[in-house]
Amino acid sequence: MTLAVTTAIAACSGGGGEEEKNYTVPSALCGIALKPVLLGAFLPGGDSISVKPASPNGGTKRCDVIVDGAVTVRQIQTWWSTGESASTVAAAYDKMEDGQVTDDNRYLYSGTGAVGKTSASCKSSDHLDQNMYAVIQVFTPDRSDSDAMKKLITAYTKELEDSSRCN
Repeated sequence: MTLAVTTAIAACSGGGGEEEKNYTVPSALCGIALKPVLLGAFLPGGDSISVKPASPNGGTKRCDVIVDGAVTVRQIQTWWSTGESASTVAAAYDKMEDGQVTDDNRYLYSGTGAVGKTSASCKSSDHLDQNMYAVIQVFTPDRSDSDAMKKLITAYTKELEDSSRCN
């Protein structure tokens, strides 16, 4: 019975051999709601987690997810000129190697990074000729999953579009 319970718990947490997560995965990044399971796929085992927000420049917001003192995932909300593509934005960031572009050209995702372009309705009076993009980078070793990244960037971008960041 104990083995069956342990196996079930391991299966739910992402598979065997994974280090135990002695922390709670956040349900929001940079003020944007997110299902913890989507982010959890890219986080390592460890004892503590924190999210460090920053505003590096002109309307950009960044949140670093830190596990046991190391940046494991970075999420960025950034404005780029209207007409730019997810591919163009991705070229400016690490972790986008071998990225696949969706048929609608709104998303580029790889196993360790992604870019999502918000819909045309996402506007800001401070950024009239720009579109908002979501960028996610994974710095956790051995956490590469393009299918999980596609789900994460799609869900995050949708929540970003529905947030107060888009007027």
